[in-house]
Amino acid sequence: MRRLGGALKRAATVGVVLALTLGMATPATMSFADDAAGDAGQSSTLEQNQKMATELDENLETKVTLSFPGKREAEPSDVVFVLDKSGASAQKDIYNQAKQFLGQISQKAKDDGLDIKVGVVLFNKKGNIQQQLTDVVTGYDDILAAMNSSVRSGTNMDAGLLAAKSILDADTAVKAENKHVILISDGATYLYCKNGDYATPYTRSFGKVEGGKNFMGGIWEWQSREYHTNNAWKQFSDGSNFIFSQAMKSPEKLGEYLAYYRDQYQNSDKNWAQYDYEYTAEAADAGTTNPIPIDVTAPCNIDVAFWSTDDTFQSMVNAGYDMNVYYKNAADFDGQVFLQYLTRNSNNGQLDTDFADIKAKLVDKIAAGSTVEDFIGADFDFVNDPAKISLTANGEKLAPEKIDDGAYGFGKLANGSYRFTLDYVNGDQEVLKLTLNEAASPSKPVVLEYSERLVNVPTEPGTHTLKVNESAILQPIDGNGMRGDAYEFPVPTVTYTVAAPEPKPEPEVKPTKPSDKKPVKTTKGEKGTMPMTGDTFSILPVIGLVVAGAAVCVAGIILKRRNH
Repeated sequence: MRRLGGALKRAATVGVVLALTLGMATPATMSFADDAAGDAGQSSTLEQNQKMATELDENLETKVTLSFPGKREAEPSDVVFVLDKSGASAQKDIYNQAKQFLGQISQKAKDDGLDIKVGVVLFNKKGNIQQQLTDVVTGYDDILAAMNSSVRSGTNMDAGLLAAKSILDADTAVKAENKHVILISDGATYLYCKNGDYATPYTRSFGKVEGGKNFMGGIWEWQSREYHTNNAWKQFSDGSNFIFSQAMKSPEKLGEYLAYYRDQYQNSDKNWAQYDYEYTAEAADAGTTNPIPIDVTAPCNIDVAFWSTDDTFQSMVNAGYDMNVYYKNAADFDGQVFLQYLTRNSNNGQLDTDFADIKAKLVDKIAAGSTVEDFIGADFDFVNDPAKISLTANGEKLAPEKIDDGAYGFGKLANGSYRFTLDYVNGDQEVLKLTLNEAASPSKPVVLEYSERLVNVPTEPGTHTLKVNESAILQPIDGNGMRGDAYEFPVPTVTYTVAAPEPKPEPEVKPTKPSDKKPVKTTKGEKGTMPMTGDTFSILPVIGLVVAGAAVCVAGIILKRRNH
């Protein structure tokens, strides 16, 4: 009897399950977005910021994954060295620092998956593009060889800057603020260009003067005017004589001096501009056949070279390029004041002395202080459960430590601070804010994972596409504490489907007039009697009972055979 009872019980259970399966109405069902949180990409460089969400589970929860920074968000950069290799004044230390800097950014770009290109321009009498913009990792040897190369004959800083500008202007894929110029010079220049042509140098000369010499359009032309005219003809605002040697005492004096002679060059009825000539090899040896008359108001070649160089430099500043100027020790000419004058609008008149700042701009794009803000919106709620929150940095998964009800820390340091913090603001507009206290890079991305629950559940039949959040924004801070452009993450979606209700049975149609037909008589309680039209009947319970009965019979037969 115990075996029979067990068999009957199992059979009945099967029958009930089948009956319920066949007779139960289908509930609202869920379908999901194609996006899924796959591999975090720790072993490869992220190309761009990612945000993904898994399918909704039985608790209407989705797991959200934020991965950053991508190469696009770390942003590509260009660097052009503009090097004064014009003669004996090359001071070795600053060039050695520049080459060490090149090696450092090359290694960092390789390690962190950064996109940095470097070009090299040398200037003598013209601008010489020794190396076009080249990937700093794969082209390191070529870039270094270009930096070590030399040119001679003449000094035309304007040409060097124009050549660098042409390279940077052509790379439209890089933002202006990510284009960096490194100018290394002693500040001497006496040649200049016209109409942006960095391959054709110009100069001007006083020629042979009585009691003096012919400087052939070289750097000392200013002496012909200063040594052979009345120096007291005009004064600076401080009372000193208005001469070149006094102008080189300060950037302010030099600016006053250049403004005067530029006006003479452009507006004087003496047409001082007519004395320009192309600085060819022959002209460098023989001088000019059209010398400038000796006059205190006559601009000399170094005047024109200075303001031409300044015009090009300021045009690059105005274009948004990052201009860095390094002074190499003077040999026969000290142009430090002119270099300071150049930087008046870009670095407060200060010259650079090391490469730390520009290095931070290049390699620490997403540094300490950078944040990600995730605005969740009305459809979902953040699941404030530490078991459902994690952060991975540089391949290391960091568990959250609860700081308070609205804050978590990741990667606790010896001083009690955290490598990362996550702040949660509840309310109508839920916000998650992740703060970085260390740098992140495309090959070592930060991956934040957390869960959200669907709370604004759709009720209308159909498939609903739901945004997991309203927006998520990366606000980068570079290694110098400067804010970069904000970047938005993609907004993932999930879908939720509400099934249409079962159609209602059609109402009974009653005859409009009595029928002449007599009803068919049936024997009351007779097995197999079929219901008449209009009787309430459901086939599903019958099928369930039939299946249950069949199961009982099968169990009885099996038991009987065992007994025999």
